[in-house]
Amino acid sequence: MACEVRRRSLGRAVAVATAGFLGATIIAACGSSSEDAGPSEPRDRAEVAADGFVYGYAPVALARTRANMTCLLPINQLYNQSQMSGPDSRTVVAPNVDTLYSVAWLDLRSGPILLAHPEMGERYFGFQLLDIYSNVFANVGTRETGSAAGSFLVVPPGWSGAAPAGAEVIESPTWDSWVIGRTLVESMDDLPAAQAAQKQYSMRVLGPAPATAPPALPPTDCGNNPAPQAVGAAGPAFYDELSAVLAANPAPEADAPLLAELAELGVTPGATPSAGDPQDVEALASGVVLGSERLDDLIAEGSDGDPGSWSSLEDAGRYGTDYLHRAMVAKIGLGANVPEESMYHVTREGTDGEALRGSTGHLLHFDEDQLPPIDPRGFWSITLYGPDMFLVPNSIARYAIGDRTPGLVRGDDGSLDVWISSSPPPSGKANWLPAPEGEFVLMLRTYLPTDQAWSPPVVQSAE
Repeated sequence: MACEVRRRSLGRAVAVATAGFLGATIIAACGSSSEDAGPSEPRDRAEVAADGFVYGYAPVALARTRANMTCLLPINQLYNQSQMSGPDSRTVVAPNVDTLYSVAWLDLRSGPILLAHPEMGERYFGFQLLDIYSNVFANVGTRETGSAAGSFLVVPPGWSGAAPAGAEVIESPTWDSWVIGRTLVESMDDLPAAQAAQKQYSMRVLGPAPATAPPALPPTDCGNNPAPQAVGAAGPAFYDELSAVLAANPAPEADAPLLAELAELGVTPGATPSAGDPQDVEALASGVVLGSERLDDLIAEGSDGDPGSWSSLEDAGRYGTDYLHRAMVAKIGLGANVPEESMYHVTREGTDGEALRGSTGHLLHFDEDQLPPIDPRGFWSITLYGPDMFLVPNSIARYAIGDRTPGLVRGDDGSLDVWISSSPPPSGKANWLPAPEGEFVLMLRTYLPTDQAWSPPVVQSAE
């Protein structure tokens, strides 16, 4: 029976960008049979390396993010961000300005970790748990586990033991994992209450440490850790970082076909392939370039629809062997959650097909029945980022407009116009989302969406 390969709709370049993956991905997703697959020619070594770059982009970006963060906060401890994100928040791309973040990096070699939260009432909150490959393996909070006080024991792969009374066990697929907590702030007046809720979150190691575990990730070099947003700049040494991740966190079995090909280039757990055979190193260097081009082309293409329409981070958080999708999300929205928790819609162009620019000015018009569909416990927002996916300073310190923005003016018919430009519109600042003179990106988030097929209206150019 023929195998159907599904490619997610994330841009007009997907068909081209995924072509290099077919040799490894079809085998991983569909299996092989001697009846319908004869001997195949060895694949081009640079193409294999490019596949490896895209495969490794997310885990290397996460490992770098972990290294940078753990220079500021200890492993296995929960850090609560007490203020809203702003232009100086540059650790993780595309921060939201709706919630206070709580962050922890877990090393389960120390033993299980107990996470607990108090009764949260009507306030939206969530703890998202990601493995080192950026897959979301659990959510705790309003939608998934409810608002009542709860405790959760996060355990390492293969753990067996007794959990504390009343604690739910969550097994991590990898020994290193990332916890991202989000606590909704309804308004600036609500900030102290949100901070008070955060202070009641707790996290502690219960132990005992497992008898056997893989080696830890390499120690951090505080002050010299490479940037998570520039993994391609490492050249062939990128694969050294990937090899370190593979040693510390054995990959899922589904990844074996591609990893077997990479092993032919010296990319194996704990290896330093950048110091290997010169021909292999040359292929790895080419792979970084080719892999980076695939990602850049995919992101630049934007939406499959009409100019001004939006791309969605479809199926974020659950990637399987779709390594290209995983890498793309890591590049523009590292830490994105699963779609039932939150949907992310992104656009970089107006109705004229040109890049969004603040000097041009743009209008986003919602009819009353076009507003983002969300559960009453959720929220939505439109956040503006620079091309690097970080917040941009502006004169009124407004970085997003959403369902909780005070003073928004609706039309008589219930519609909502959001003006996005470098200077306020003639109607005033009430519905103005300030933009830089140059290019920018919009991300519309819906938390607890009730219609995952919904898409925002097109962005209209004001000129």
